[in-house]
Amino acid sequence: MTKGININQLFCIFVSVICLLPMITFATNVSNQSNGKYLKISNDVTIFYHDIGSGPVLLFIPGWTMSSEVFKTQMDYFGKKYRVIALDPRSQGRSSKTLENNNYTQHGADLARFIELLNLKKFVLIGWSWGCYDAYSYMRLKGVNHLAGFVCIDVSPKSSGPKKEWAFSNYDGWGKFLFQPMMYRRYDFTQSWLQSMVERKLTPKELKWLTDESFKTQTYAAINLAVDAIYADYRSEAIGLDNNKIPTMNFISIAMGDVGKNWLTQNAPHSLIKIMGKHMMFWEQPNEFNQSLDKFLSDHK
Repeated sequence: MTKGININQLFCIFVSVICLLPMITFATNVSNQSNGKYLKISNDVTIFYHDIGSGPVLLFIPGWTMSSEVFKTQMDYFGKKYRVIALDPRSQGRSSKTLENNNYTQHGADLARFIELLNLKKFVLIGWSWGCYDAYSYMRLKGVNHLAGFVCIDVSPKSSGPKKEWAFSNYDGWGKFLFQPMMYRRYDFTQSWLQSMVERKLTPKELKWLTDESFKTQTYAAINLAVDAIYADYRSEAIGLDNNKIPTMNFISIAMGDVGKNWLTQNAPHSLIKIMGKHMMFWEQPNEFNQSLDKFLSDHK
């Protein structure tokens, strides 16, 4: 006689299903959704993205653990005269969650494949924070020949080192600031981190929404990405943009304005610099940000 499944077996099945959820991918190559699209770029990764408007292509990449949804006002504004694409990198937002390859070298390779499958020939890459590392990694892999321009929102090409070199922290400072809070009290850390990126106090609804977006990246992937970013060095790519005369703009928060401007003046003197607000200035002050970016784009058509 066949025995029924007992409660322990049911529990094991439930746990197995939950553990496999992050690895679920989508079967179709391109599928339309009411609020976005999915593009299968490999056997284990499907990228979620928005694709709005027509004309010259602007490709937006969100920062660490965040999703393309943070660019809503940019999509609304620029989608009227550009083709605006905003994607969720692997393990972020609504893209596939993978157990391996959560690093910016792989993000750059994913971006290259995404660009190839969409047959994008000339485009402006726009990254926020460590999302710029996706872009720099793409440049390291594919060069800059397809770029019509590059815009980096508030990050140095090398995150670790002396502050005078436009680094956020020394290597030994990251553990206390990021890794221990992420591992032991991620929710509290995330809420404090999000509030620190804007000038005004976030409303409870805003804070919940931003926290929910960040938590779409699982903790193991967030830590892997952070470790990679902390030890990454994309200074040669930033300087190479200048040497190759690729139109470039850097938005820098007020707190990092002086050191960022000094580094760019010495190493990438052709970059346009805009100093404003805090780390999420594009989200908090969209009118000023969008107008500044619009002028840069119009001046380099």
